[in-house]
Amino acid sequence: MYLKLTVLGLLLLGWTNLAIVFLIVNVIITNFGKRIFAGFCSNFASKYNDVSNSLKIELFKDLNDMKKGEKISILEIGAGPGTNFKYFDREALVQTVEPNLHFAKYFDENRSKFPKLDIKDIKEGFGEDLSAAGIADESVDAVVMTLVLCSVRDQLKCLEEIKRVLKPGGKFFYMEHIIGDEGSTIRTVHKLLMIGGFWPFMADGCCTDRATDKVMETAGFGKLEQKKYDLPISEDAAIPFKICGGIVKPHLMGVATK
Repeated sequence: MYLKLTVLGLLLLGWTNLAIVFLIVNVIITNFGKRIFAGFCSNFASKYNDVSNSLKIELFKDLNDMKKGEKISILEIGAGPGTNFKYFDREALVQTVEPNLHFAKYFDENRSKFPKLDIKDIKEGFGEDLSAAGIADESVDAVVMTLVLCSVRDQLKCLEEIKRVLKPGGKFFYMEHIIGDEGSTIRTVHKLLMIGGFWPFMADGCCTDRATDKVMETAGFGKLEQKKYDLPISEDAAIPFKICGGIVKPHLMGVATK
């Protein structure tokens, strides 16, 4: 709908070449978007780990300390290329659910680097319906999501599923980008990027206007610890990462206990 109106408007203005560019981009994204996104995201995730390293170490401290001496069960939703595996510094059985199986080759490359972890094959699935991926009630000690709650279709339904699969006392570890604060320039940018579904279309469902911090407060976990912060981006970062990192600069991380 929005694409048709945009192309029609460009044609009426006499900008035929630009209209053709829009159509070509639409065809490429529609047919090859998930494959392109998997490659781009795998590269971005590596750079994201570089700037978030200390924060991820802090986030996963509880995961590495829980049930000392035991082999725990971890479920990562939206595992992508598996860039969080390096932070699971313990014995664990790791299950992953991922809707985009074009990540599989990057996932397998990362999995091979961590023989201490019992990482099962990637499963196709969605956070809103973990039972379809074979994840049973109260079957995991920890659930992990990083940069994924921005793209699930229904955050509350996803969080209900997380509570369902967690064992009593189990923990949900998350790190997400969120909408900018009221009155900020970045909040305006976030809202503009959502007009006509532009950003979700370009970034495989990612939404820039989600107040995940507020959603977590209403999700019904027994205990919630979370904090907001800005993604640290160095001055010498590559321009593509600076642009994308700037868009997702407002961040949230936390641990929710069932």
